[in-house]
Amino acid sequence: MAEEQKQAKLGDALVKDDIITREDLDKAREREKTSGVPWYRSLLQIGKISYDTLDQTLRHEFHPKSVRDEHQSLGTTLVGLKAITEQQLQQALKEQDRTGRLLGEILLDSGAITRQTISMALAKQYGMEYSDLDKTASKREALEAVPESIARKFQLIPVSLEGDRLTVLVAKPQNRDSLGDLGVILGKRIHAILTSCDDFKSEIRVRYGSPAKATVARTKMEPPPAKALSKTQTETPVKASTPPKKEVKGTKKEEGTSTVATAEPTKDTRRFDEIAKQAEGAPVIKMVSTIIEGAVNSGATDIHLDPQEPEMRVRYRIDGVLHDVMSIAPEIENAVVSRIKIMSDLDITEVRRPQDGHISIETKDREFDIRVATLPTYLGERVVLRLLDQSSVLSGIKDLGLEPEDEETVTRMIAQPYGMILVTGPTGSGKTTTLYAALNRKNVLTESIVTLEDPVEYQMSGINQVQIDTDIEVTFANTLRAALRQDIDVLLVGEIRDSDTARIAIRAAMTGHLVFSTLHTNDAPEALTTLRNMQVPSYLISSALTCVVAQRLVRKICPDCRTPFTPTKPLLKSLRLPETTKKLYRGKGCDSCYHTGNKGRSGIFEILEITPELRRMIAADEPTEKIVKASKLKTMADRCRIKVKQGIVAPEEFLRVIRT
Repeated sequence: MAEEQKQAKLGDALVKDDIITREDLDKAREREKTSGVPWYRSLLQIGKISYDTLDQTLRHEFHPKSVRDEHQSLGTTLVGLKAITEQQLQQALKEQDRTGRLLGEILLDSGAITRQTISMALAKQYGMEYSDLDKTASKREALEAVPESIARKFQLIPVSLEGDRLTVLVAKPQNRDSLGDLGVILGKRIHAILTSCDDFKSEIRVRYGSPAKATVARTKMEPPPAKALSKTQTETPVKASTPPKKEVKGTKKEEGTSTVATAEPTKDTRRFDEIAKQAEGAPVIKMVSTIIEGAVNSGATDIHLDPQEPEMRVRYRIDGVLHDVMSIAPEIENAVVSRIKIMSDLDITEVRRPQDGHISIETKDREFDIRVATLPTYLGERVVLRLLDQSSVLSGIKDLGLEPEDEETVTRMIAQPYGMILVTGPTGSGKTTTLYAALNRKNVLTESIVTLEDPVEYQMSGINQVQIDTDIEVTFANTLRAALRQDIDVLLVGEIRDSDTARIAIRAAMTGHLVFSTLHTNDAPEALTTLRNMQVPSYLISSALTCVVAQRLVRKICPDCRTPFTPTKPLLKSLRLPETTKKLYRGKGCDSCYHTGNKGRSGIFEILEITPELRRMIAADEPTEKIVKASKLKTMADRCRIKVKQGIVAPEEFLRVIRT
C-alpha cells in the first residue's frame, strides 16, 4: 500500500470512529500542504488525538484484510438478532453514507438499540464471548498481574488469572488485536471477553481503586473531569531555576542574617521522601518490573521512558525500531523514575543533571546488565535503559549474517598472529557484537587477551577487560601505552577516537600484537581516509592494517507472514535490480512480529582485505577511489541485494538502511 493511501485511510478511520471531526482532518491536511508538517503530527500537537489512539487505530485499520472480511456486517447481525428491522438498517446505512459515522453510533443515537445490544451483536460478529460488566467481578490476583497504566493503554479490565491464562474484559472487539503484544510483555496467554460500558476508563479506575480519579461508570454520577490533574496539581518536578525565597511570617529580620527560614528545603525534602515512599510501594515496583520483563519477553534492546503530555510514554526498541507499549500516569511518573534510580544506585533528589548507573538482573534464566541514563527535559526526566544480554557474548562468526565468501575472509584474518582489524559503522550497527564474535575465535587458555572499553558492556570469561575512565585520566591512549607492557597477544581497543590512540594502536599491530578496534565511518574505504586525517603516516597504515569490516544491521522479514509480490519497475530501478526480476518478498504483518512484517536482524557487511597490491597503493598515497577499484570491493549494497533476492530482507528495508 502506498504511503499516501495509508495516511488517507488512517485519517478517514479517525473520523469514522468519532475521534476527530472531518473539519479537524481537513484543517490539518491544509496545514500539511503549506508547512510540510504531517497532518497527524499537527493533531497530536494540539491534543486532538493521543499516541495511544493513533497506535490503536493503526493496528485495527491495517489489520490483515482477510481476517476482517471473515466478520459479517454489524447491521446484518443486528437484523438477525431481531434487534432492528431491515427498514431501520437501510435508514442508518443512508445516514452512514452521508456522514461517514459508525453504524452502531447512528443506531444508538436514534434510540433503536442500546449499547448492550451493540456489544452482544459485535461479540457474535467477531466470534467472541460476551459478559455483562456488573456480573463479572475482577479477582485481586488478575488486577495485580496487570499494572493499571497498561490496562488503560490496552483498554482492558483483568478478570481472572488461572496459571498463565489471563481473562480480560474489553469494550471494543478491535482491542483484541493488540492483546498479542500484551501477552508477550506480561508472559501470559490472554483471553478477551467483550462487554458493554459507557465509560470504560472510569471503570478501570474503579476496579483498581484509584482514589483521585475513581468515578463509578455505570451509576448516574457526575461525569469524570475532561482532563486529568496536571503535574503541578500532583507532583511538580523540581525546576531548573531556583525557587523564589520567601520570608517566614512571625520572624524578625536581624542584621547579618538571612530572613529566609528553611521552609523550602524542608518542603523539597518532604516531597522527595514522599516520592521515595511511593517508589517503594507495590504498584510502582510491579510497574517497573513489568516494564523490564516485558522488554526481555519482546526481545527489546532499549527501553525509553519519555515524559510527554498528558502521560509519560514507554517505548521498546525492537529490531532497531521504537514501538509504543504503554503509558505512565502523571501521578506515579516521578515514583517510577525514582524506583529506577533506586535500583541503579542514583540520587533521586538530583533531577537537574544527567546521571548514569546500571542494574544487574536475572530473568528467565538469563543475566542482564541494564545501563541506565537519565536526562532532564522540560516536562520531566527522560530515562533510557539499555538491556545487555550476557548471553550475547556467545555469538560466533556464523551468527553474524556474513556471506560464505566474507565469512571465510574474516575467519582467515582473525587467525593471523598480528596486524590490525578495524570494524566500522555508525552507533548501533553491531560493531561490538562482531568484535566479541572475533574474540570468541581466540584461545583464552593459550593467549593473553586484553580489552580496553568505554564502557565494558559484556563480561567475557578468561579475558582481561579494562574500563576507560577519562575523569581520572584512564584514557584509551594512556591505557594502551600501559597495556603494551603487559605481554599481550590479542588487544581490543573499543574505539579509536584520536590520532594519539590511532598511532599507538597501529604500532601495537606492527610489533607482534593482533589488534581489534572500531571507527565511526560510513564504509570500509573511508577508514583509510579517516586514519590519514588522524595524521597516521600511510606507510604505517599499509604495514599494520590487515582488514576493514564495515557493517549495518537490517531487519529480516518475519518468516510467519512472508509474502511474495511482483515488484514494479520503479522499485527495481531504485534497488538496482534487473527488470527481469519477477518476485520479491515482504512481511504482511502478524502477531508474531507485532504487525511490522519484520522479525530479528541480520548484519550487512563489506570486507576490505588489505592485499600486497593494496599495501603498495596505500603506502604510495594513492586516492581512496583508486584503491577501491583495485580491490574489486563487494559493497554493503551488493550484499544486501543478495538478501533481498533471497527473501531475507524486504526492499523497503534495503532503501531505509543502505546507501545505493
